[in-house]
Amino acid sequence: MKQTLFLLFALAFLVFGAGCTGTADTGMPKNVTPTPVILHYERGDVAIPINASELPVRGFDVNVTEVIAIVLTDRRAEVLLENGWNITSVRTGFGMYSVDPARTYVDVEFRSDEESPSFFIEVDEGEKQTGKGRCNVPFWWDGRGPYPEDYHQNQNMSTNQYYVFDHRNERVTMVYNETAIIYLYPSYGVE
Repeated sequence: MKQTLFLLFALAFLVFGAGCTGTADTGMPKNVTPTPVILHYERGDVAIPINASELPVRGFDVNVTEVIAIVLTDRRAEVLLENGWNITSVRTGFGMYSVDPARTYVDVEFRSDEESPSFFIEVDEGEKQTGKGRCNVPFWWDGRGPYPEDYHQNQNMSTNQYYVFDHRNERVTMVYNETAIIYLYPSYGVE
């Protein structure tokens, strides 16, 4: 009887223990390389690939593929991309300066190189449309404060246009308003 009880106990141990022989799923990724998501800006004979899966995302969850697809329909993105600028990051923001401070949006950042200023285009994922555009260089008004070393911008109040100045090369590099890029050095628009 002892032998039967011992065999029964050993068999039960094997049956219940059989499910515990695999490795635990810790939720850690298993050396899986995600498939890159490549979007294309295309216009005429211009085709520019944009690897949405490589763009840094700053802030909370963003559907980068959807945001990039939305921004590629904006004329400002076309102007920047066709003039050698690249999409360099995506970040979330809040409407601090808008009528609705609770409004969230996504900023898509464009740059032409490491030393150039950034230009941001807001994207409203919910509405599936673009919003305001802005450059990240500081404002400087003649005679107020020290002269910036590299770039500054100021606003023409009568036209509501912003002028971005490059002091190293002594030129206007960009003229824009909240919805359009009017001039972009060296080849877009008339200064």
